[in-house]
Amino acid sequence: MPHTFKSRHALNKRVIAGSVLLALVGACGGVHASGGPLGSSGGPPATFVATTSETRSSRVIDVRDGVSKAAAFRAATDLLTQRASVDVSDQRAGFLMTPWQATSTRNGVPDLRYRMRVVIRFVGDDWKQVIVRAEANWQRGDEWDIGYDSKVLDDVANDLRARIGKKPAS
Repeated sequence: MPHTFKSRHALNKRVIAGSVLLALVGACGGVHASGGPLGSSGGPPATFVATTSETRSSRVIDVRDGVSKAAAFRAATDLLTQRASVDVSDQRAGFLMTPWQATSTRNGVPDLRYRMRVVIRFVGDDWKQVIVRAEANWQRGDEWDIGYDSKVLDDVANDLRARIGKKPAS
């Protein structure tokens, strides 16, 4: 009987060690399906655009006449809270920012190498314009590539434009 117990114990240790190894390989993303949101190379999502240009990474929206500062700020806050939490909110300064978030997943697990946040800033004393940014970073080793998420930027800018932006001339 002691011999059987020892053999079973050794087998259990090997099974557990193998399971842990498989879990670690899976968590590190050792195998990637091509065509996924991060592509076959294991790089950033296709929506990530590496740039340090503020012009490319921002959308400027003209605020519709008659929209008060309070209504504009409330609309921007409501929009962001539908998508994420708001980390910084300063109504007097006209500034909103979400926290950095891992918005991309790999094998059902958040990929912590990709992070993104949204910044909304009303411009000038009269707030006739608002700037929307969707800052994103992709980590390669110890370095972060700086850029923006083109899809999130377009989605947030379009949603905010529909809520408080000037209507296009017909």
